[in-house]
Amino acid sequence: MTRAALLSICLLLTGACFGPDPNTTSSGAGLPELEIDFPARSSPGSVQTATLRITNPGPEDMSSVVVAFARVGPNQGGAELPTPIVDGGFDRRNPAIESIRPEPREISQAAVEFFYGPLREGEATTIEFDLRIPEVRGEAANSVTVYDGSDTERIRGARLSTDVP
Repeated sequence: MTRAALLSICLLLTGACFGPDPNTTSSGAGLPELEIDFPARSSPGSVQTATLRITNPGPEDMSSVVVAFARVGPNQGGAELPTPIVDGGFDRRNPAIESIRPEPREISQAAVEFFYGPLREGEATTIEFDLRIPEVRGEAANSVTVYDGSDTERIRGARLSTDVP
C-alpha cells in the first residue's frame, strides 16, 4: 500500500472517530448539564424532593432556563409503562407538585414547564420540586428536560424515577 493511500485511510478513520461533539449545538454552545437527586424507593402517596442541579458549561449565557416534565416509556426494555409522577395539570397548578424552590418566573398552563431567569456561562443553579408519589405500585417515572428558552438546541434530559413498593 502506498503512503498516500495509508494516509487517506488514517484521515478517514480519524474523522469517523472524532465527529461533532454531542455535548454542543451546531453553533458550538454547550448543552446544559443536569444532575437529578431523587430517592430510588418511595412509599405510595409520600412527598419526595427532586433536586435538580443545572450547570451552563458555556461558551454562552443561557437567556433563560426551562424545566419540563414528560411521560416516559418502559425502563431498560421492560413491558409496562411507568406511572407518571408529574402528569398534566390545569390552570398552572399540578396536583403532583407540592412546592418548588425557588419559585419559577412563569408556569405553563398544564403546569409541566417551569421558566426561570438567565444562567451565566460557567454558573449552576439548584431547583427543588417536592413531588407527591402516585399510589400505584411499581415504577413511577418522568423525563425531565432542561433547555435554554431562546435556543431549544441547548437541551438535555434525564430520567426521574422511583420504585413504589
